[in-house]
Amino acid sequence: MKKRLVSLVLILSTITISAQTNDPVVMKINGKDVKKSEFEYIYNKNNNEDAIDKRSLDEYITLFKNFKLRVAEAETQGIDTTASFLKELNEYRSQLAKPYLTDLEENEDLLKQSYNRAQKVAELSAILIAFPQLESGRNFNVTPADTLAVYKKALEVREKALKKGADFEELVKEYTFDERSKQGDRPGYLGWYSGLNLAPSLEAPIFATAPGKVTMPIRVPQGYYLIKVHNAKPNPGEVNASHILISLPEDADAVQIADAESKVAEVSKKLDEGVPFADLAKEYSADSGSATKGGNLSWFPFGQMVPEFNDAVFAMTEKGAVSQPIKSKFGYHIIQLLDKKPVASYEELRNQLENKAERSGNYTSLHQPGIDKLKATYHYSVNENEYKSLAAASTDLFPTDSLYITSFENNTTPVFTIDGKQITAADFAAYLKSNPRAYSNLSTEAFTEKWDQFVYQKLIDTEDKNLENKYPEFKNLMQEYRDGILLFEVSNKEVWDKASTDTEGLTTFFEANKSNYAWNEPHWKGYVISVKDAKLKKQMQKETAKMSNDDAVQYLLEKYKTDSIAQVKVEKGLFTKGQNPYVDEAIFQSGVAERPEAYQDFFLLGKLLPKLPDSYTDVRGLVITDYQDYLEKEWLKSLNEKYPVTIYTEAIK
Repeated sequence: MKKRLVSLVLILSTITISAQTNDPVVMKINGKDVKKSEFEYIYNKNNNEDAIDKRSLDEYITLFKNFKLRVAEAETQGIDTTASFLKELNEYRSQLAKPYLTDLEENEDLLKQSYNRAQKVAELSAILIAFPQLESGRNFNVTPADTLAVYKKALEVREKALKKGADFEELVKEYTFDERSKQGDRPGYLGWYSGLNLAPSLEAPIFATAPGKVTMPIRVPQGYYLIKVHNAKPNPGEVNASHILISLPEDADAVQIADAESKVAEVSKKLDEGVPFADLAKEYSADSGSATKGGNLSWFPFGQMVPEFNDAVFAMTEKGAVSQPIKSKFGYHIIQLLDKKPVASYEELRNQLENKAERSGNYTSLHQPGIDKLKATYHYSVNENEYKSLAAASTDLFPTDSLYITSFENNTTPVFTIDGKQITAADFAAYLKSNPRAYSNLSTEAFTEKWDQFVYQKLIDTEDKNLENKYPEFKNLMQEYRDGILLFEVSNKEVWDKASTDTEGLTTFFEANKSNYAWNEPHWKGYVISVKDAKLKKQMQKETAKMSNDDAVQYLLEKYKTDSIAQVKVEKGLFTKGQNPYVDEAIFQSGVAERPEAYQDFFLLGKLLPKLPDSYTDVRGLVITDYQDYLEKEWLKSLNEKYPVTIYTEAIK
């Protein structure tokens, strides 16, 4: 019952009630005003063209009045103040409010700039000039003073890299913190990247740098990056390819080389003979991850594979074509091009670009247009002096450090005002204490990050509190759901649960209305008792002759069901002709019941009911339904007498 009610409550109407300057009272229930907007919302929702059971206006006025009377009774009983009610209502409100609070206008220019960078690829090498604190572990915080020496060092290395004839790889070996990048033939080499594969802090400066040049130092959590852009070109998109890898160590000897070349020749010969590529990949490929899939590597972007493989596969143009053997540090690759596709459209990539911005801590930047509108709506104003004091403290202390927090946690000076409410420095300190994580590890940048998040949270909190005033459809839906919960709880208590558990009431109601449940055919009510044989049947009947039917069955089950093989089997029921073969044989003289081997005989304990049920339990479902209707009518009658009601019919019409 509750599930059905709530599902009706949750159905969203296609009709949006716009804000009305003329919203008269159409009803007064127990002293509470019901406005036209609420009545109209519910009426339109339940009487639109898709409604199955349309009602006239007069009928609906009565239905609505009775609905509100039940709600009034629930409020009188205090159901609207119970913890369970408040929890359910708050959970629903949170769910309903989400799209209103998260669907803020986004910075389309920021996303389009990111998309434009995704349409390019750049070949990169890097030097990481790290903060000294990096050696102490992953989690560390720095102040502007800590960064100055590292920044100056990064500038000096950049100057060296830009000098004519400078060897960037030698500078990598000398200066980079990343020991792994010093290894290999090209120290510091990163490969090809599109904007889509780079952190937001890196992509803009990289794609603003001309090929052959080096970026200005780029702040990252570890220190400063210097990125050399070797080449740049339009992004060729993605390919779907398969390969067969004949492995060959980089330090292979002559025997290993000869063996690998022999296998390559063998595979090439079989391909020429028409053996399917996938079959050969499963048999020969040393890449176990793709071999089981016929060599398929799925879709991958430009630059993801080792250079030799990357250049070869993206140079291929014909779908299904197979390359000559390509040598890389892993061995020999024979590649089959399965498909190619260009960079996806902005519309296709938009969600990915949005998620990338949000994951990197740029949520407020992404949603700045929406945040600015909220600031204007709620008359946001900042206390510049106090803001400067908070910001200045972050040049020496990290904002989430205890020293920073304690210096402001008792400061009640307002830092900004939203919707007439003053937010203090102590409020900001409390926010920092409960939200210690920061994307940035530079204290001043972390301050800006946490400040923006704090302001955003206060704006969202304010918007949340004003949803009912700002959006009439939200207000109406919340009112509907609130009343729906109360209706269910009070109706369950006064009618539904009572109707199914009030044994005395059900009995009285049944006896007063017994003729309503007359049958069209006789029913036999009782027990069908299957026994081992006729001798045992006679013994059982003799032993239970003076017992009631229920006592007799209990006696037989206790005495004769103790063996490993039961000597008696009992079935209880209410049967018409054709529903039980034993009853058909003994009562309705219709056929002979088949006896299973373990139970060669049977007898009945019960009685035939020719026209009427014997008890409400014989027709329990029907009686409970009718008793519910009876209780509902009596309850509504009492509610109409209990609570004053005024209906302004003309206003409704």
